[in-house]
Amino acid sequence: MKKIINNTLIVLLLFFIGSCLLLLSFAVVMGAFSENLGIEKGTGFIISFLVAFGLSWCALVGFKKRIGFSRVLVTLGVVVLALMILNGYNTTIKYTIKILPFYVNWLLGLLAGYYYYSGKWRRKYLLIGLALFPVIMAAGVNDLWHHKIEYGNWTGNVEAVEIAPFEFLDKNESVVSNASLKGKVVLLDFWFVRCPPCWVKFPEVQRIYENYRDNDSFALYAVNRNDDPEELFSKIEDKGYTFPVLRGNQDLMDALGIYKYPSVMILDKEGKMIFLGNLDDAEKKLEYTLNADP
Repeated sequence: MKKIINNTLIVLLLFFIGSCLLLLSFAVVMGAFSENLGIEKGTGFIISFLVAFGLSWCALVGFKKRIGFSRVLVTLGVVVLALMILNGYNTTIKYTIKILPFYVNWLLGLLAGYYYYSGKWRRKYLLIGLALFPVIMAAGVNDLWHHKIEYGNWTGNVEAVEIAPFEFLDKNESVVSNASLKGKVVLLDFWFVRCPPCWVKFPEVQRIYENYRDNDSFALYAVNRNDDPEELFSKIEDKGYTFPVLRGNQDLMDALGIYKYPSVMILDKEGKMIFLGNLDDAEKKLEYTLNADP
């Protein structure tokens, strides 16, 4: 009985440690610490793999004789599956697919720890193969994967596409629509008040606005999703931003295919969408479009 209790406690300890490390490495991969610690999301993939590798190896070294080899690996595997289920609860299928490479990375790290522990060096090429996954993802493949899931394209650039008609309202309740913007290259930055990443990008939005506002062929608007009108306009003004802000609604966001915030859309002079993605890539497309079509 005492042995069963001890073994159960060890399994629970493994589960707890594995869960904490898995969540921490997930936060690193998703960029939660990138600003505070200077850890890039790509580097986070390598860190996550090494954490899983170390946990698997240490667990086998420390607990194999106590609870058996199979229970160690099964416990660590259950950690991954359990957290996948918990993370997927009340989230969209799109988001689950988006973070799938992270869990694959962790499972490969666990396997790599096992192969290292087993001492089967004839399988060293398999070990190297497992380690290639986080390196490839860190090199930018993960960012491409996220972009494809979030925006439906790899780089933001899309063929000129007709979009749903829209009518947004400015602070004075004046309407800004597809028709009123024809003849201009338009950058629309979609956001909402309680979106931290949106506020992080606003200094860049302000810079782009100031760089191009004297160009008669250009227009930029920060389009709010559906916040209270008084709150959304006042918060922008309180921060000292001068770029124009428009108010939308959820139905318009759905019609335009905006599901991630912030998202940036560029329309050509015909009112067709030529870009849908993040702000960093949008500026390159904007500059090219304005220079190519003065």
